[in-house]
Amino acid sequence: MNSINIGKVIASKRKEKGITQEDLANHIGVTKPAVSKWESGQSYPDIEFLPVLAAYFDITVDELIDYEPQMTKEEINTLCRKLREKLSEDTFEAVYCECKEYIRKYFSCWELQLQIGLLLLNHVNLAANPDRSKKIMEDIMKIFERVEAASKNGNLAKQALVSRAICYLCLNQPDSVIEILENLNEPLPMRTEGVLVRAYQMKGDMEKAKKYLQGTTYVNLISILNSAQDYFHIYADSLEKIDLYYQLLSTLGDLFEIEQMQPILLTQLHLSAAITYAGLGRKENALDALERYVSLLKLNKGNFSFHGNRIFDALEDLFSSIDIDVASPRSKETIQKDLKHAVIDNPVFSELEGEERFKRIKKDLEIL
Repeated sequence: MNSINIGKVIASKRKEKGITQEDLANHIGVTKPAVSKWESGQSYPDIEFLPVLAAYFDITVDELIDYEPQMTKEEINTLCRKLREKLSEDTFEAVYCECKEYIRKYFSCWELQLQIGLLLLNHVNLAANPDRSKKIMEDIMKIFERVEAASKNGNLAKQALVSRAICYLCLNQPDSVIEILENLNEPLPMRTEGVLVRAYQMKGDMEKAKKYLQGTTYVNLISILNSAQDYFHIYADSLEKIDLYYQLLSTLGDLFEIEQMQPILLTQLHLSAAITYAGLGRKENALDALERYVSLLKLNKGNFSFHGNRIFDALEDLFSSIDIDVASPRSKETIQKDLKHAVIDNPVFSELEGEERFKRIKKDLEIL
């Protein structure tokens, strides 16, 4: 990820000319060790030598410097994986400072800017205190604003816009969220997936048609299941509705055999239900939901990989190609720890402390 490759260019061009380091040193007016250090990357030529070197090799100064302000997708994935690992080993401030250095160095690499912004957003809760967290959140928003404004990739720009809205949500500024997003989504947006399914079917490419059909169903299904927390919050004044939606969403997960596919996808559903029931004083319902939550974690066994099932069999190749260490905004270790402490350290469950079932639940979580 060295963005200035002048040493390699000098070495390559010198060899093309068939001259020694000493020959080049004599021409430029420096010592042979100086040229050697340039070529090995230990130092760079003074700026006054750049046009002389470029003229000597008959190239432009830009070609001589070979400055690359971008990173490849693979390099970005590797870097983000490394930064996530550091978050579990070092302080958040130390990693934040390192992130800022990459942001400065690759200021126009919009994919990297977005990914670092998302990484920080998903770990900003590790900041020293709420005031510091708020300040960092404001810095994160600036990253997303730059990506949104300057990236020529429409998908990146949209991701940055939505991410900026999430920042406002975390800062308890709902009006700003509504201002950003309300005009972005129509009530019934035109979807392209169904058209693509029919187009591939018309061509006779049934494999592609199946992948798009199953993919659309899967994305919509996960979106519905992930809406559980919002349903429980919005209908907190209606026990009948909470019971209804919990039953419907649980049944939906069962119908599509999500538990066999990826148990972790259902944990938020049961945790949200448990939190809601506990807050309403429904201890037995809360304990039932927590037992289902723990059962899923046991079934998952710390495996966060993606895989298909008999319903989503056309997506198996796609799922198997996903590197969870890259796709996830947090490390597997951090996710596992958060899933345990979401119950063990959650004050909403304090009223359950004397219950034998809750003691067993906590014990099961502690040994996972």
